[in-house]
Amino acid sequence: MKQRLITGLVLAAILIPVTTIPVFLEVFQILMTLFVVIAAYEMIRMYETEKKFKWFIKIGIVVLTLGTFSSVGGVWGNTDHNPLEANGLLSITIPILTIVLLSFLVFFKDFNGADVGKALMVINYVGLGAASIVILRFLGVRFIVYLLLITSATDVFAYLFGSKFGKHKLAPHISPKKSWEGAIAGSILGTLVAATFALGYGTFFSPDTALGLLVNPGGEQTLLDNFSSLGVNKSLWIQGLVIVPITLVATILAQMGDLVASRLKRTYNLKDFGTILPGHGGLLDRFDSALFVAMFLAAIFILIYRLYPTFIINV
Repeated sequence: MKQRLITGLVLAAILIPVTTIPVFLEVFQILMTLFVVIAAYEMIRMYETEKKFKWFIKIGIVVLTLGTFSSVGGVWGNTDHNPLEANGLLSITIPILTIVLLSFLVFFKDFNGADVGKALMVINYVGLGAASIVILRFLGVRFIVYLLLITSATDVFAYLFGSKFGKHKLAPHISPKKSWEGAIAGSILGTLVAATFALGYGTFFSPDTALGLLVNPGGEQTLLDNFSSLGVNKSLWIQGLVIVPITLVATILAQMGDLVASRLKRTYNLKDFGTILPGHGGLLDRFDSALFVAMFLAAIFILIYRLYPTFIINV
């Protein structure tokens, strides 16, 4: 527990400034690229408990994952980068990446149809998940803080309430300790915390304060302010009709993401995906929920932006 706490504090000390302070944007992009490489390797390592891959196949899968990550997330954009307008390249890169992956069936005799499915799992889960986190960061600090609040608050409250009041097993074949009581409490309280942040962003981070000037220089009042017409001159209760359901679904998906990761580890008889984070395991052990929720949030905010656009994006 002590080791887990120390690792968590070190992670927070690194990630909080990197994800919130604009001057560290390039550092954030470098860290996300490293995350993709390490997380992809962790999944390959998981699959290798059943069948070893040749080194050039492993490199190929990692490169294809990086290609998906870069093309979807528009990585290496500057502070003027708008990922919502940057994905025209996908019509070119996705078919090419698919062709390259399928060609492995011809060039490597030990690479079969089942291996294609495994590679696609790595490419989509890690590549798209990490790209979604990048998209949220480029939309603004408040979007990535919103993501982290959803995943952390849901996890903490689900654990606390599940430990004390949990009687009905949620998914005993995957994670015997998780309960319906904990899951429901996690979703309700996680929604309360994250939705309050989303609707009261300008109150918590007023540009009149030093912290607000740092992370909210544009003076946005809510998550949707200066992002969508839904956040322009709309009362909080109207925005709440949008934010609260999105947040509730996201808390459910946060727990789903954790269960998906647990199912994968149970399938391949692993305790953890890796050992890079003492007390936590691998990167995927720590950020499984964030990847899952980020994909949902990126998709839903892209949809909102296109249906109800404004054209002011602040990083």
